[in-house]
Amino acid sequence: MIFHNKKMKKLLMLIALALCASVSGHVLATLLAPTSLEENIQTPEIIGTFKMALDVNDVDDLYAWQVAIVYDSSHLKVLEMIPGGFVGDDFPLFVNSTDSLEDLLLLGGSLRGECPGKSGSGRLAIVTFGYLTETYDEPEIVPGQVFKTFLIDSKNQLILISESTLTLTVIE
Repeated sequence: MIFHNKKMKKLLMLIALALCASVSGHVLATLLAPTSLEENIQTPEIIGTFKMALDVNDVDDLYAWQVAIVYDSSHLKVLEMIPGGFVGDDFPLFVNSTDSLEDLLLLGGSLRGECPGKSGSGRLAIVTFGYLTETYDEPEIVPGQVFKTFLIDSKNQLILISESTLTLTVIE
C-alpha cells in the first residue's frame, strides 16, 4: 500500500512504532521478571487454635449489640465466628473488619421489628482463633474507638456497660 500523504504516513508509522514498543516491552518484562511474589512469600502456618466466648451478663432489654475485639493479626488469625445462642435465632450475627481492618474484629447482632429486648445473661458469640506463634496476647474487647462497643435496648437507648457486663474468655 502506498501513501501519498506524508503526514498520514508518518502518523501510521508512529502508531505502529508505539504498538510494537508496548508489546515488546511487555514480552521483555515477562521474560526478565523474577518469580511471582506469591511464590516467595510463605503463608504463616497455624500451629494451634483456641475458642473464646463473648458473654453478656445481667442485662435488661437487650435489643442490639456491637462488640469490637482487638487482636494481633501477626500472631493470630480469626478462623470462625458463630452466634452464641443467648437470644436464639432472632439475633443474627454479623461480622465485619477481619478483611478490611487489621487487628480488629467487629461482631454484632440485632432483633428485628417492634419487640422487647432480651434480659439476663448468656453467650453472644464464639470466636475461634488460630495462633501462628507460641507467644501471643489474648484478644480483648475494645470499649471505645472509631468502632465502639455498645449495647442498645428496645427503646433505642444505650445500655451502660460496666467491667462485668461483657466478658471475653477462653473456653477451649
